[in-house]
Amino acid sequence: MTNLEILETWFQRVWNEEDETAIDEMFVRDGRAVGLGAQTRVGGSEFREHEMLGPDEFKVFQKALLGLVQDVKISVTHHMTSGEWLCALCVFEGRSRKTGEPIKMTGTVYGRFSDDQIIEAFNHFDFLSLFQQLGSLDGDTFDRCLCGKQ
Repeated sequence: MTNLEILETWFQRVWNEEDETAIDEMFVRDGRAVGLGAQTRVGGSEFREHEMLGPDEFKVFQKALLGLVQDVKISVTHHMTSGEWLCALCVFEGRSRKTGEPIKMTGTVYGRFSDDQIIEAFNHFDFLSLFQQLGSLDGDTFDRCLCGKQ
């Protein structure tokens, strides 16, 4: 499979079909998934990326997110490849499990692949927008934060 086909298969099986076994099959045991949680300041100007290591940690994230959304469909609208690497612009769509309302966010994945598996992935999705749409955050959260308001 090409890197794009691997990523699209991952989206289909892990998210669209909610197939947890695909995580074990498609994500190497010591793989890294970065950007699916908040960065934390560890002192001064030093930050630590939120990083999940291996399939077991990723399964926790999958289960949590699928507890909030259903009927997930992730599509790749644009992509670029270079050797083992793929950069993909993605659209994540689904419905709130609580209200049934549609949700949508965009994001990018910059991933490295080998032997039809994900080695590492750097994710940048608009989770702020997602949590606003799900009602977990006020709709004006971004504006308030940008203005320095609580």
